Parts: sequence; C-alpha cells; structure tokens
Amino acid sequence: MAQQLPKFIIIQSNFNHRYLHFEKDNPTVADALRFDGDYSYGLETRFEVVRATTGKGLVHIRSLNNNKFLVNSEGHNSWITATAVKPEEDQSSQCCTLFRPVYLDSNSNKIVRLLHVHTSYYVAFFLGPNHGNGCLNLISNSQLTDQRDLLTILDWQSIVVLPNLIRIKGDNGKHLRVDGGRRFMHYNNHVANSPDFEFEVFPSRNGGICLKSIESGKYWRLDDNSWWVFANGCSPTDHHVNTVFIPTRLDDQTVALRSLARNEYCKRVSTGANSNSLAVHMAYVDECSPMVIEEPVLSRTIDNVIYCLTDAKIYDEHVVALANEEVRNKKQQHPDTVKLNLRHTETYTREWSASVSFGLSVKTSLSVGLPTVGELKVETTYEFKTSYQWGGRNEDKLEMGSEYTVTVPPMSSVKVSLMATRASCDIPFSYTQRDVLTNGSIKVYHKNDGLFKGRNAYNYRYESSHHDLE
Repeated sequence: MAQQLPKFIIIQSNFNHRYLHFEKDNPTVADALRFDGDYSYGLETRFEVVRATTGKGLVHIRSLNNNKFLVNSEGHNSWITATAVKPEEDQSSQCCTLFRPVYLDSNSNKIVRLLHVHTSYYVAFFLGPNHGNGCLNLISNSQLTDQRDLLTILDWQSIVVLPNLIRIKGDNGKHLRVDGGRRFMHYNNHVANSPDFEFEVFPSRNGGICLKSIESGKYWRLDDNSWWVFANGCSPTDHHVNTVFIPTRLDDQTVALRSLARNEYCKRVSTGANSNSLAVHMAYVDECSPMVIEEPVLSRTIDNVIYCLTDAKIYDEHVVALANEEVRNKKQQHPDTVKLNLRHTETYTREWSASVSFGLSVKTSLSVGLPTVGELKVETTYEFKTSYQWGGRNEDKLEMGSEYTVTVPPMSSVKVSLMATRASCDIPFSYTQRDVLTNGSIKVYHKNDGLFKGRNAYNYRYESSHHDLE
C-alpha cells in the first residue's frame, strides 16, 4: 500500500522539536505558522490532510484553527501561511495549495519533507530574528544544510489527551503516591484526599506528556542510571526525553505510559527495598502496566464560550423538500380553494468537543450559545444551559410550516412543497473550564481546543408548480 499521511495531524519540527502553531497575530507574518510556543493539543496545532483530486500522492493541508488552507503567501521570504479559503490544484498558479509528502523511511509515514508543488521548494523552519524565527517558509533543496526541513508527523487520532489533573490507580487496586523523602513513586496506598496522589498533566513533544507531582512540585523523570521513575525533575520547559511519557489507550479509563527516552513501558515493580514502585521496565504492556485514570474533581462548569464565527467551515449544503402536497381540480369551469397542511418536524443536531480523550464521569454543566447556519453567514441565536459530556449529541426538534391556502384552476393540478436548505458547520471555540476539586478548591483553565459541530435547516419557503389535466 502506498504511504499516505493521516487524516488529522500535528506537525513537529525535527530542528527544535516544537509543534507547528497557527499564530493569527504574529507581528512579522500575518496568519503565521510557527514552530514555537508552549506544547498544546488545541486547535492551533492541529491540521487536516485533504487528498488532492489530481496528481498521485498530492495533498492540501488545512488549519483546524481557522479552516484555511496552507499556501505560499506573496511577498518576502516565501512564507507558508494558513490563508487560502479554498484548495487550488492549478500547479502553475501562485495560489496553488498542493504539497507532496516525501517519506524518508519506506516503512513509516512519520518523518517527511513537504514539497511545495508550485515552486518545487521544501517547507522549512525559518532561522531569523524575533517573531519571524521558526515560521514556516520555503527553501530550495540546494540550500538545505541541516534538519530544518525535516518534520515528524503525529497522527492526532492516536494521541491520548489526559485531563489536566489526575490520580492513577494501579493493577493492584492501589493508587500511585509520591514518597516524600526519596521521591520514588509507589502503589502501596488506597487513595486519600491528599496532594500526594495527584499529578498535573502537561502536553509535550512527540505526542507525549509531562507529569508534575502536586505534592512536591517536581516532574516525573526517568533516572539515567536505573529503571526507576522519580518525582524530582525541575524544569517545566525542558521537555527532555527522560521527562516525556507517551500514553497508549487500553480502554475508556485505562492507559499504559511509554518512556520516550527508552521506548519501554512504565509498570509496577517490586525489588529489594522498593515495593510496588514505578519503573520503566518492559518493551510491551504486561499485567502490571495498566494505569486507571481518575479525576479528583467534584463538578465542572464550562462557560465563557467564544465562537470564532469568521473561521466557520460550512459544508454539505443542499436544498431539500420537507413536505409535499398535490391537489387536483377536475371541474371544467370553477376554481377550487384548498387548505393544505404542510408541516414538518426538523431535527437540529449539535455537538461540542474538546481535545481530552477520556470521557470521565465528572458532572459537567455547559452554558453556551447555539450557532446556526443562515443564508450567507453563521450566527449565534440564543443561549442555553445543560448537563453535558464532551462529544455528546444535543438535539432539538422544531415544527416548521403551517396551513397553506392554494387556489387550483379548473382542469389542473397544483403541487406545493415546503422547501429548506440544510447545512452542516464546524466552528472552533475557546472557553473557560472551572473545576471544583475534591479538596474544595477551584481550578480555572482557559482553553482554545473546542470544536462545535452542528447541522440545521434554514431559508424555509413554499414553492408551487401548476400542471394542466388532460
């Protein structure tokens, strides 16, 4: 089978190991794409790969943050920006949005170069001053002297995004806890309402995470000279391979963690004085590897939802007949006036999702406006508040139409239809998440990883057609 990129991706530079971010307000490059900033699994780092309809192996790449396609923007330094409203497959055009992935490993689609088809130049990390540094630009093959054009492609659908604050239960039914003195972590205690059992999760490189002990304020770190994992890492910005762990999902609440440094899995190990301690000690997942993820959260509120309506993606737009009635008048001379009952119950569907992979059983209240597609625009109609689980479907049933009076001429028929236009939309949004923790404190997060998906009908109208009877 020919190699191809995943449908949804995160792009990591092999030069500085940072994710490609969409930066709308970059002062040097408008709507810049830049290998910089904090690691994030928000929409600003996520892209959709769209297969081209012409040319074998060619693709378009769309930012999920603003729903625009990557294109060579005109001007200095040949920047690649997320500014094309629609894909363009004319390879002779400056506006061409085609790219060809060049795979460096015949057995993997992870390490690539991206060739810009119109210019035959490669996309690369730009080395320059200030806000231009790290931006995506084009460079000829003859200029490549380092790894600035090498990219690691991460399959978004394989990335496991854990909640911000977690507890971890081992295969022995006991919870992971930091040993206050030695900084070992072990599965020797049942959970208590204590920070000893709590860990904060941060996105990191290669689709992984860093974990910080709430009790010590230190980060998980694989020891250089042993298999033990300690809670003694100091830097929140280093993202050294010894501090990065990649989750693998085992079921709806369970993961295994793989060390980026050694490509081996964490597990519960007992040896010598260390009983049920956390270690990196297995090339595969065994019975001591599973970690059940829990949230020390009593309740959650999602509010301050801000939709990026200008970045909405509208698709599957088509006209439908919702109800039809036909009336015949066989009288030779007199017209008939008839009342038709043209009513239809239309279902509006809505779904709000965020990047977190785990639908853990935290009671969540959602306060949000309801976007709908209208003629030539997307608008927010009214607000509602409900209990909600990320990714769940919300439905409203609305009765449309009414009695319609029609006059049918002699020896003719009239068909009346209740028509509408149906459409779907994807809208990115930001929001505020307020968690009430089990210790009574409140934790507030401001996030930019929301995606609204909706489907509705609009432009309701009646259409009629007249036919003579033979």
